[in-house]
Amino acid sequence: MNAILRHGRFPPLGWLMLLAVALWPQIRWMAQRMGDGSDDPLGIVAWGALAVLGWRYRRHLYELPHPGWSGVALVSTLLATVAWGHAPPMVSALFAATAFAAGLLAFLPAMVGSAPVLGLALLSLPLMASLQFYAGYPLRLVAAELSRWLLMPWFDVARDGVALKLDGQLLLVDAACSGVQLVWFGYFTACVGALLCGCGNRHFFARLPLVGGLVLLGNVVRNAVLLAAQADGQTVADWLHQGVGLVVLAGVCVMIAWIMTNTSSRTTGAHGSMNELRVAGYRKATLALLLFLPACALWHLPGTSAANAATEAATAAAEAVAIPKAWEGRPLHPLALSKVEQRFAQGFPGKIARLSDGQNVLIWRHVTQATRMLHPATDCYRAMGWRIRDEQLEMSAWEKRWRCFTAELASENKTLRVCERIEDANGQAYTDTSAWYWAAITGQSTGPWQAITVASAM
Repeated sequence: MNAILRHGRFPPLGWLMLLAVALWPQIRWMAQRMGDGSDDPLGIVAWGALAVLGWRYRRHLYELPHPGWSGVALVSTLLATVAWGHAPPMVSALFAATAFAAGLLAFLPAMVGSAPVLGLALLSLPLMASLQFYAGYPLRLVAAELSRWLLMPWFDVARDGVALKLDGQLLLVDAACSGVQLVWFGYFTACVGALLCGCGNRHFFARLPLVGGLVLLGNVVRNAVLLAAQADGQTVADWLHQGVGLVVLAGVCVMIAWIMTNTSSRTTGAHGSMNELRVAGYRKATLALLLFLPACALWHLPGTSAANAATEAATAAAEAVAIPKAWEGRPLHPLALSKVEQRFAQGFPGKIARLSDGQNVLIWRHVTQATRMLHPATDCYRAMGWRIRDEQLEMSAWEKRWRCFTAELASENKTLRVCERIEDANGQAYTDTSAWYWAAITGQSTGPWQAITVASAM
């Protein structure tokens, strides 16, 4: 310790390990989120890219960390620590990822642009399920409308929400067609391309609009091709669906990589001359961080979360709501919630019940407020290891529209047909969780809401 303070030096790996110790609750949450099956673990790829970046420049790292980026790491760690348990875990994890990126930037040479490093830190978060929930509906709405314009010269096509009526058929622009994954891979390619070519931040930001345009164009072309393939009433095979998506993804990423790397600009002077910085400043910063980071780690030991009073009150009020007694004329009897369902039910603003009428299994959710915790059924089934396919809209015998898909569990040789819908207090229905959320928070739908998921053996 005395030697460190005397020389004002601390190895980069040591700084990052101290950050990891200080931010262990956020790291544990991100690892659990990426591994529980409800989200695509693409963040691992971004973390890997940051690790490769550090290894690539391992012989050119500054001996003394840049005070500006050290300060960013310090403040971000403080914000992550305070936010944990008082804000959504994703917010705290965002500060934690920023702290790691800043800690790495403090030692990286000036040729490395800070914007793409921070971009990779953002992409390292378990974002996919949240992006699909919050941005899925708007993205699908845009994709459906632009696909309609692209198909108009050849088909009789009209848009109905996020579905298209193509020559009389109602075809769903489903979650996979929202382009969320394409957005992630597009911006990941942009960040990696900028780092490979040593591009400056100005060059990186100037080309981000082109990246967004290519991602949007690629998603619209992909949707239009797949919808056109279903114009004759035939279901698109999984291999064709995946094949078209991979071809478009590869084409978009190649163009983005070319745009980002086709430059001679380089970052210069981003960190300034290290010889001009006072070693005494580093001694003070080192002492502050050595004392502060362990304190952040100890902060979480008494308890890792704080109760949300509003959610608890809403949950208590919902307990008085009666669970349905019958379904389509058949009596219902209660079933125990699965472990995954119990985890999703923790802190849920409402009431959840699992029921059976002897033929079907129903998941009934009474929701008292707009919430991210009303997960789409696809998320729940993926978290339990099921494979999802054939998402589409269907009409029941009572002229009610449902969103349905097929779920397969190969390990137990089971196949289910799962359908879901959400109804508000005025009888307005939604088949898309993201669409329901936007309607709820903008006042277009009033609660409480009833979300029903029906699973039938095939």
